[in-house]
Amino acid sequence: MANVSRMNETARISIIVVSMVFSLSAGAGEKLRFKTGTVSTTKPLVRGYEGTFSIDAQKPSRFFVIQFKTKIQKADQQAIKAAGLKPLRYIPDDALLVEGTLEQVEALKKDRQQQVQAALPFISEWKLSPAFSAGSIFNARSKQTVVIRTLDTQLTAPIAQQFKALGIKVDFSKGRSIAAVMNRDQIRLASEVEGVEWVQPAPKMELMHAQILDDGAASEPGAAAEPSYDTLTGFESGTKIMNVDGAAARGVSGDGQIVAYADTGLDRGDVANIHGDFAGRADGQVFGMFATSWEDPHGHGTHVGGSIAGSGATSGGRLAGSAPKAKLISQSMWSPVLNNITPQSISEQLAAAEGAGALIDSNSWGSTRNFGAYDAFAVQVDEYTFAHPEMLVVFAAGNSGVDRDKDGRIDPGSVSSPSTAKNCLSIGASENEVSTGGIQLPLSKLRNGMENWGVEPIASDLLSNNKNGLAAFSSRGPTQDGRIKPDLVAPGTNILSTRSKHPTAQVIWGAFNAEYVWGGGTSMATPLAAGAAALVREYLVKVKSIARPSGALVKNVLMHTAFDIFPGQFGAIGKEKGQEILTPRPTLDAGFGRVDADRATRLDGILLVDEKGGVGTDDVQTYRFEAGSGRLEATLVWTDAPGSPTASKALVNDLKLEVIAADGTAVAVQDEINNHEFLKIENASGLYKIRVSGVNVPMGGRQPYSLVVSVQ
Repeated sequence: MANVSRMNETARISIIVVSMVFSLSAGAGEKLRFKTGTVSTTKPLVRGYEGTFSIDAQKPSRFFVIQFKTKIQKADQQAIKAAGLKPLRYIPDDALLVEGTLEQVEALKKDRQQQVQAALPFISEWKLSPAFSAGSIFNARSKQTVVIRTLDTQLTAPIAQQFKALGIKVDFSKGRSIAAVMNRDQIRLASEVEGVEWVQPAPKMELMHAQILDDGAASEPGAAAEPSYDTLTGFESGTKIMNVDGAAARGVSGDGQIVAYADTGLDRGDVANIHGDFAGRADGQVFGMFATSWEDPHGHGTHVGGSIAGSGATSGGRLAGSAPKAKLISQSMWSPVLNNITPQSISEQLAAAEGAGALIDSNSWGSTRNFGAYDAFAVQVDEYTFAHPEMLVVFAAGNSGVDRDKDGRIDPGSVSSPSTAKNCLSIGASENEVSTGGIQLPLSKLRNGMENWGVEPIASDLLSNNKNGLAAFSSRGPTQDGRIKPDLVAPGTNILSTRSKHPTAQVIWGAFNAEYVWGGGTSMATPLAAGAAALVREYLVKVKSIARPSGALVKNVLMHTAFDIFPGQFGAIGKEKGQEILTPRPTLDAGFGRVDADRATRLDGILLVDEKGGVGTDDVQTYRFEAGSGRLEATLVWTDAPGSPTASKALVNDLKLEVIAADGTAVAVQDEINNHEFLKIENASGLYKIRVSGVNVPMGGRQPYSLVVSVQ
């Protein structure tokens, strides 16, 4: 049994061993790193701002970028506020985007003249997404729908009015988001409006079920061929591979938890006439454009809901979801007019979910337009979770995994937004183990199979023949700024779950019978993981007596206890032969591994820290951990402040994790990209000190965090 306690002393470290390094910085306080390019603040800049960057009073502005020569200290933050400036966003390196007047900026420069490197207006060139330069997107004559992100909710309505006065058609205006239809000249004009932070092409949001069959290939079983529930092996729901049975055997099944999910609706949209697997435990909300009901005319949402919290009652308990005793809130985004999902305001949907009591929110949709981008939609997720730290938002990583370079390995860099958000739990798809039902074809025989997966060992692989394999279609990381996504994987091939009774509902990957239907994709992996999150939250509350666990702690527990599926289904055959996963976790293919609900709800002898007071810049918190012999693993996760969509690096508040042995030898992680850190020590034994320090905390004053440490 491990003994854990907290201590305040500072350890003297004799040796530092850096286990992993990710860094984008070079010369702190001398460069501004925007997506549109890196700006040196020691050399001439655009529009005549150069040298010491004295601001041209003939070009008034309300928004400025203030850069400091070193990391932003508490005294700098205090001086900013004392000058009457309002900090809005962090801009790497060591800069803040602030709101105020020219006189207030000059007062700050005078007060902190030894610390301020540069003070300059927030100009339009930094606000335009590089995606506009891609091909015909930036056609001079054609118009397109554009998403504008404003710097404050109070600015959104007047900015929308300015656009209308300029003859721009505004489709949507809410929160900090505006959707409008513009041509190229108008897009430029929009970026020059004061209060606009970011302008990007509007993404097309898609459901994340893998569409890998030709149209019409999935069908109903014939009357004589309709299978019996007795033929099921127990693997069909996907929960068995995640060891949900182990948690259930100890009474952890989601009781007392509420999970919301945004999708196409749920069954008939009627609590009094609903699929038997949801009876008495489901309700709905309507978010679809022009919609008046949360019914599910597509079928996707009902399948997803069953994987989260279906009781399995209709199948005699054989096809239950991950958290069969949890309550479910269906947030329908389906538009009966547009015949598609119409997600508009993520913040509004999350607020409605939390208002209904849900602190876990599952989303099996996203955009494939700009892979890996930390865009306006990802920012919304981080913005909400930073302000509501108990909320855990789960997103599907996407189904864009392909081997276009024909090397036998799935190509990197295909994660969709908003699963690129730092604070969400991004889920990829691993393989289920099902040999009958659903889709049972080699990958090369699927739609576009030879183009996407035509080289061995992928070409002849089946979708559900190895639980330690990844679904070939599952999107891989990294994000554009190098972060690890997905965070975890869960079974996402040939998943059998609940079927909508709406007459237009699809059979997705094929019907089992009138009550259940097959499906596959990160759409199917995500709700299984979200249900597992409900199990973890129930366990932390009831067994570990953590009354209000943070979303960061729930996320951390799932990541820390995940099963490492390295080297994947093809074995350690080498990269040149198509080895699926090249290194132990965490990886850009599978994150921290496959969700293990049993291990995630058996945390005896494990250090669990949910530090809500947090750390500031240069602050240190130290913990003792005494353990028997084994492999020590430590995971640090925090809900980071939202980054600016203009910045080339999303991370804002940077923390550091160190593990120090009794002789002073330390293993440390220096990761300047991710808002999680992980390290392990083989053959660990005895007393260890675990240190969490604030390397750079420019936003929010102090950064809360979660810490999980174990030896096995």
